Amino acid sequence: MVLVLQEFTTPANTNVIADTAAPPGTLPTPAVPTLPAMVSPLVDGSSAYIWSPNTESNQTVTFQSIFNIGTLPLLTVALPLSAYFAFAANETASVTATLEVVNLLGIVVATIPLFSGNNSGSSQDVAITSGDTLLAIGLLGNSGRIVVETTVTSPTVSGYSANPGRYLGQLTVHSILAV
Repeated sequence: MVLVLQEFTTPANTNVIADTAAPPGTLPTPAVPTLPAMVSPLVDGSSAYIWSPNTESNQTVTFQSIFNIGTLPLLTVALPLSAYFAFAANETASVTATLEVVNLLGIVVATIPLFSGNNSGSSQDVAITSGDTLLAIGLLGNSGRIVVETTVTSPTVSGYSANPGRYLGQLTVHSILAV
């Protein structure tokens, strides 16, 4: 299998699209780096956790991360892709992902469900979810991207914590064919 993409969630590729602590009219907004707790798990050696610019106890935040695969091969009949998403959060987290094909004009011409999953709700766990698909829309100039939406609920904290929410994800995409 050929490695097509391996990338973490970062403020550069992740926006907060829903947030129970956000003032009206302030979304979407880029996610911000946040320090992990001393006992937060690493994902593939990374502790680059992110959160909303707003912080509140029992806050629910939805992140949208866009991972670009790049230009698809010309006239592909069927391009098999396998995607793996490892994620950690300090409370409950649920993820869904779609593969989007985008034409030269930036218009999404196909949306293919890829995977969904949940963690255990423990701040000590790294959850993994995955999905496979056959992509059959590799026409001239089309590019691919994987859009991952993750909803995370921060813990209920007695004695307010300055930053109760943490989330970290890593997407790895493989193909049987070279892209």
